[in-house]
Amino acid sequence: MKIVDEMAKTLVNESLRIKKTDVVIVSTYQHTIDMANALAMECFKKGADVLMTLDTDDVFYGHLKVLPKSNLKVTSAHCLGLAEYTDVNIFIGGPEDPGPMKTIPSDKYSALFEGEAGHFEKSRKKGIRSAYLPLGMVTPQRAKVYGFPYNAWMRNVTDSMRASPKEMATFGKKLANRLSKAKKVHVTSKEGTDLTFRLGKRNVFTYDGILSDADIKKGNTFVTLPSGEVGVAPIENSTEGTVVFDVPQPSTGKLVKNMKWTFKKGKLIKFQASSNVRALKDFYDNGHGDKDRIGYFGIGINPKAKTGFLMNTIANGAVTIGIGGNMGVGGKNKSDYETVGTMSKATVELDGEVIVKNGKFAI
Repeated sequence: MKIVDEMAKTLVNESLRIKKTDVVIVSTYQHTIDMANALAMECFKKGADVLMTLDTDDVFYGHLKVLPKSNLKVTSAHCLGLAEYTDVNIFIGGPEDPGPMKTIPSDKYSALFEGEAGHFEKSRKKGIRSAYLPLGMVTPQRAKVYGFPYNAWMRNVTDSMRASPKEMATFGKKLANRLSKAKKVHVTSKEGTDLTFRLGKRNVFTYDGILSDADIKKGNTFVTLPSGEVGVAPIENSTEGTVVFDVPQPSTGKLVKNMKWTFKKGKLIKFQASSNVRALKDFYDNGHGDKDRIGYFGIGINPKAKTGFLMNTIANGAVTIGIGGNMGVGGKNKSDYETVGTMSKATVELDGEVIVKNGKFAI
């Protein structure tokens, strides 16, 4: 069975559990039409009503170049209208070639993010089930731009998709239980991380690749394939210290290396990196609202995933910290900006007990 067909069957039948009453939108790019076709056919087999929308690299970059920021900041009437009756959104990653991203001013992207925030918030409030497929991001063009070995990257994604959701759910439940009872988190690493923050009585989400009824009841309506992560929104004003991310972060055609954040009295006061810091910092500078507060804490639980590509957060034992908007995970930050960074060899203590040591689980 081709990986595309395998992915479609898993996403439709297991991850999203599509039923005949569902209204589904599949958003594709020109290079992922085969994936979109497979997804649509699997949805049709369930009796679902499917609409496929096509984007292209030319249109994506073209609208950013042609439209003024004032237009980009306005939430698309198409998106808002579709959200009125949609039950499921499936997004396939793109564009195919990230090279032209370097030619677009960062304030144009920021304006686009500001406009998209309205669509995201409406989808969140309506409880629309959503899926994202990073397989669409695995292209020879992107591999060349970021210096990724294409075959190894593709193998990493396909292997990760075949990790057992049942096994991840079992271990994820155990980890989530630890996080739900913890009050203080201390994260350290040999690269210089020394960060503390608090956890409150908030839902801890287990992203095992399946949206169960229990997930949806807790407010988790988003799934990725591959998946594998346990995450929570920390107390936003509780962060102190420094975090250094040893895993490079791709952004707009550049690799941001050794990103470093410093927090004081709950706020981000320094945003640094050893190279290409502007590729992320410009978005931060143009963002609004609670962009300078911690928004997310996650630990990867996918035993087949590896860091070093784009799905860093799901790698087993990888530790992720995010800032900015986090209402989608039960937090209080209101912002049109959000980003995350990942550490591959961090140590995590919950109330003094080590649960991850140098990137390996200790539980």
